[in-house]
Amino acid sequence: MKYSGIPDLEHLEEWTELGVPFEYDDFMYPGILDQEGEVERRVRAYLRVDRDRSRDTMHGPFLDITVHSVDRLIREVCDYRIRQACEIALRLQVKGIILHTNFIPNYYEPNYRRGWIDRNEEYITALLDDYPDLSVYMENMFDEEPDCLVALAERMRGKRFGICLDLAHANISGTEMAAWEQACAPYITHYHINDNDGQMDSHLPLGDGTIDWECVIPQMQRDISILLEVNSLEKYKKSLKYLETLGVK
Repeated sequence: MKYSGIPDLEHLEEWTELGVPFEYDDFMYPGILDQEGEVERRVRAYLRVDRDRSRDTMHGPFLDITVHSVDRLIREVCDYRIRQACEIALRLQVKGIILHTNFIPNYYEPNYRRGWIDRNEEYITALLDDYPDLSVYMENMFDEEPDCLVALAERMRGKRFGICLDLAHANISGTEMAAWEQACAPYITHYHINDNDGQMDSHLPLGDGTIDWECVIPQMQRDISILLEVNSLEKYKKSLKYLETLGVK
């Protein structure tokens, strides 16, 4: 198993030597997307590296992104940001872009939840039509349970759509991680894994938090891409060493 990593330009040569898929997270930040020159610099730097990009992914914009908003103007801004990222994703030749649920987690008003599912189905269907070379993986954010995400995935069945199950987010959701895995299993196309203390999404290396990976890993779907979502090469390597202690390769 080759776990995806998040490259950074400062250590790009070292990341490349690992021979693992990349998940670019540069282009989820509005501060970067607003600077055409900086976007171009980063894209060109990644493209200069001679490597297989067919398994790469991109972390899409998520800060304040609510394509399910009832406010047309908010939807238009969110669409603009997402399409900025999709255009970059095409240049980098990634297989898919990760979007996020981003709904209010403790707001259980039925019309709000139905609206989230309906508008996301409509939006992502149109997005996939416009970008036939991309897939969309929807990541659980701070959802308290998998219900809405699974309902959307069921509606999107047969399209280039799947669930990016973030197990660290699941660990702070209040719902058992095993329940997340079981509910999402038919639709999982990508994983994000890192560790935390069960209270805060701190992106610790595996083994530095409270998640029982020895129990969690055997429950995960096989032959599905996995991102070790930590923010440095050092933490990535530390996570790999921890997995080795569990006999996981």
